[in-house]
Amino acid sequence: MDLIFFLSGVSVAAVFAYLISKRSSKNLSAAIRSESKVNTTRSEDQLENLVEALDLLPIGVVIIDSKTGRRLRNNAAAAMTGVRYVDILVDQAVDEMLETIATTKSSERILEAVAGTTRFFKIRGQAIDQQKAIVTIEDITEKSRIDTVQTDFVANLSHELKTPIGAVAALADSLSGETETEVVWRLAERIVTESHRMSRIVDDLLDLSRVEFGGTEEWSDIDLGSVLVEVVGTNQHAAKRQGLGLSLTGSAELLVRGDRAHLVSVFSNLVDNAIKYSEAGGVVLVEGVTQGEEIVVTVTDHGIGIAERDQKRIFERFYRVDKARSRATGGTGLGLSIVRHIVLEHGGSIDVRSEEGTGSTFMVRLPRVIRKTKEAFSDETRAMA
Repeated sequence: MDLIFFLSGVSVAAVFAYLISKRSSKNLSAAIRSESKVNTTRSEDQLENLVEALDLLPIGVVIIDSKTGRRLRNNAAAAMTGVRYVDILVDQAVDEMLETIATTKSSERILEAVAGTTRFFKIRGQAIDQQKAIVTIEDITEKSRIDTVQTDFVANLSHELKTPIGAVAALADSLSGETETEVVWRLAERIVTESHRMSRIVDDLLDLSRVEFGGTEEWSDIDLGSVLVEVVGTNQHAAKRQGLGLSLTGSAELLVRGDRAHLVSVFSNLVDNAIKYSEAGGVVLVEGVTQGEEIVVTVTDHGIGIAERDQKRIFERFYRVDKARSRATGGTGLGLSIVRHIVLEHGGSIDVRSEEGTGSTFMVRLPRVIRKTKEAFSDETRAMA
């Protein structure tokens, strides 16, 4: 009944007016202010309905009576406030918002809470009357991440396409005034090359975007051994053309849960890189083994290697260790970023060990799916009986 005192006049209809509109905390406070003039007596049932209605809201709602010092929080707000460090930051932001709307009547701010990971909250405040106020708290961490990814996507796409588009324009301009057949063919081949480069950039960016926003709905148990066989078989011709050997060793059954197409992309990228950055006469070795509850796949080459200063950055978007060589081999700087996203999405990890002039080893660890034998299944069935 104490809550009835400080929420005097607040009806369930006021809350549902906001729940239907979902526009802003101002809608809710206006409805509360209007309803508070109707009646100051509320029953326990009405209060219970009010609290239940507030708990249906996806955002946190805190209603404050400055005269009594009482606060009502819905479930969402209670989950965002408390004793954890992030909760304390949110509590402080709510108090600061109350001080602000005491003079401005309404306000909003974005709170960036850093505690291990960074989370973002949108805090809105609205004064109801001289004594009461409402503050809403919305966790916009995921929305901020998506906005950042989209912004980076557009910026990176613009930056990376600028060079080949400029090259195509210059080549086409030269071609328009050329009459010598050999030169025309050479310029035309360059235009085709740059066009293919643009196509690869777009394809890689779209793949990366799909991985970042992908789900696990289509996942199934995958025999990683068959994936590696497919990848090695597909890349045999490229290895021979480069004057390299390409071999596969390891365990017979390597069962993981995931997306087969994405896993093929992971190891295709790693093998393709190993071939591109190896010198003729070398060998690229792919090995898959089980280690406890993990499956470990290594892709080893004896190529040019990666400098220690670059090893921490090679999984960043568009980062190229050797820009000149990457352009010569058609690299977009997105392959390893795609690999890392897919591996992390599958609950795994990826590491690199490399030394300049000696070669590189990329190691992928993925959770292993252990298939139960008929005997083990029968034992469990008897134990449950």
